[in-house]
Amino acid sequence: MTGEEHTALLVLVSSRFRVDLPDRSVTLAEQGDYVVWGNGVDHSWHAEEESVVLTVRWPSVPGYRVEG
Repeated sequence: MTGEEHTALLVLVSSRFRVDLPDRSVTLAEQGDYVVWGNGVDHSWHAEEESVVLTVRWPSVPGYRVEG
């Protein structure tokens, strides 16, 4: 993703998942492994196996909210 304007936290729930940032690649391999990147940091990702991850972004971005 490019040009996003928020901070993000990605936590591995299960399996194996890689996040590629401009200065490094982070492979999450153990349950609870996590990576945080800041505002405006371009990134991409690859599920090396079928994975479950939790991503939290802040502040909220208009259009990402799910109406109740």
